[in-house]
Amino acid sequence: MRGMTALLAGIILLSGCGNSTGTGTDAASAASRGSLSASRASAQDHRDAQENKDLAALRAATEKFHKIAVAAQAGWNEQVPPGCFTSPDGSMGYHFRNLSKVGTLNPTEPQFVMYEPQKDGSMRLVGVEFIALGEPTDTPPVLFGQPFQFNYTFNVWALHVWAWRENARGLYDNWNAKESCQYATNVVNMAHH
Repeated sequence: MRGMTALLAGIILLSGCGNSTGTGTDAASAASRGSLSASRASAQDHRDAQENKDLAALRAATEKFHKIAVAAQAGWNEQVPPGCFTSPDGSMGYHFRNLSKVGTLNPTEPQFVMYEPQKDGSMRLVGVEFIALGEPTDTPPVLFGQPFQFNYTFNVWALHVWAWRENARGLYDNWNAKESCQYATNVVNMAHH
């Protein structure tokens, strides 16, 4: 019963937030993909074959979402919660949820895509977030060989993957110091996770 209560609470929490979709294109990210590819090549040496395969599949599945309108048409069209997340450790950007993906754990179907607002008003795809419902005492779910972390703010298990933005803190860290909410219209300061 407690698990069902947590499941329902998580769904209600995630569905009760705003639904702005954002606008713009991602011209800036096209220029940065080349340098990101070079840094990925050296990092791949430290990952196992399955993790590399899953990361390549994730990037192939989300490549088209560099255009936020394409992500919105594919179902990642609800900003949840509203605002660009930032903290002293870095930022996460805006999160756009695909409600139909909540409850599944597939490396090519993240529940959220994350965007960084740009000076010209466009959005740059920087990463994804996977969530799983459960209790903090549950065994953490695992994707890409990485255990999820329990997010006590939203009462879900979460895993960020900075698939499209280099992160000195690590590919799976919650925050990215290179990420910025400088051009966001709605900034949420928090100690997320």
